[in-house]
Amino acid sequence: MKTSLQNINTFLGRVETGLLCLIIAMMLGLAILKIVLRYVFSASLLWSDVMLQHLTLWLCLLGAALATCERRHISIDVLSRILPENITRWSNLVVDCLAFIVVGILAYYGFIFLHDEQLSEAVLIGSVSLWWAKAIIPYGFVLIGIHLLLQIGIYLTGGEKTPNTVEGESD
Repeated sequence: MKTSLQNINTFLGRVETGLLCLIIAMMLGLAILKIVLRYVFSASLLWSDVMLQHLTLWLCLLGAALATCERRHISIDVLSRILPENITRWSNLVVDCLAFIVVGILAYYGFIFLHDEQLSEAVLIGSVSLWWAKAIIPYGFVLIGIHLLLQIGIYLTGGEKTPNTVEGESD
């Protein structure tokens, strides 16, 4: 069970890494295209600023999901420094469970926001609705929640000694 949960977590992390690389390439390409069009052809793309803003949103939420996958998300480790290891292990599990609840709430409200955006007639490019670009908001939180659930499962099945350790880091 433990290895399959770790394999799923690792696979999702690789997919997210690939998407992040693609988004960065798209952002660089779009920025370079904007510069060339502006200074060489005295033209511009009206939708490019909005597209770059939404690609930044995708970059942030997918990056947060990847950080959660690798247990490199923002954390306050004061408890792990002052409590004994056996208590720290359980406090980390409680923190992961609380984080899952918060992420669930954010995903819920993200879906409400997305539904409201679907009712809007705003367009990104041509006939592509703007809500497609904002779909990462709830789904990004769902991805973070999936990683948290996988890590809780890995921890409960004995997969990690301490949930806050990251491969390559020293204790």
